[in-house]
Amino acid sequence: MQSGEIKHWNTEKGYGFIDVDNQNEDVFFHISTARLPQPITEGQRVYFNSERNDKNQLRATEVTPFSLGIEENSGSERAKQTSNPINQNNHSRHTQNNRGYNNSPPRSNQNKRSLRSTLFSFIALIAVAVYFFGDLQSEFLSDSIDSSSSHSRSQTTSEVSQSNSRSSNITGDAQVDHTIALIQQGGPFPYPHKDGTTFYNREGRLPTASQGYYREYTVPTPGVSHRGARRIVTGGNPPTVYYLTVDHYDSFRKLEVK
Repeated sequence: MQSGEIKHWNTEKGYGFIDVDNQNEDVFFHISTARLPQPITEGQRVYFNSERNDKNQLRATEVTPFSLGIEENSGSERAKQTSNPINQNNHSRHTQNNRGYNNSPPRSNQNKRSLRSTLFSFIALIAVAVYFFGDLQSEFLSDSIDSSSSHSRSQTTSEVSQSNSRSSNITGDAQVDHTIALIQQGGPFPYPHKDGTTFYNREGRLPTASQGYYREYTVPTPGVSHRGARRIVTGGNPPTVYYLTVDHYDSFRKLEVK
């Protein structure tokens, strides 16, 4: 199973997107495939399985809570071992051979149970270690990215002042116009791992185009510590068309950018 974080959830329409760990492409999921406690919230950590549909889009086939994924992995190992017919046959023969001598459990079965118990404990220990290591690694990576982004933003202020002056009247929104200036000069961007990645137009709100035609960029939202819901989506390389969404892809407005 893969892991990630719910980056967007539309309660009314019952669908959302998962920001996949160590992968640029987001994964679409529908409430019918979600085994999640209600209400579903953005920022929730999940496990999921996914596959591509006939349009080469990644869609989740099953979404479970992060903690449930660990429990199910341990449970599946337990089911495989207890349902093994070889172990059952060995147990049956051993019981018949010892019938009539004593009523105490055969020593070999005790050894097997002890081995299984040790194995389960070892698996649980590994699962817990992987869980905490993953959280620690994600926190470290997030801190590194935020630190790098802050440094890049401070450098960008002086570098794009002239570009901002040329495009400051496009929308009248300082953050939107600043992002347009960064796009036109090729960065640096505040979220280098996300800005400039392919926008797949899964919602179908924009005109149909070949894969890779659209790119998305973050527009910072004042007072919000995370990426927020505002994006600029460009078309073409170099960009020839610009779209602005302020509600995380639910609607778009075409910008007149020269």
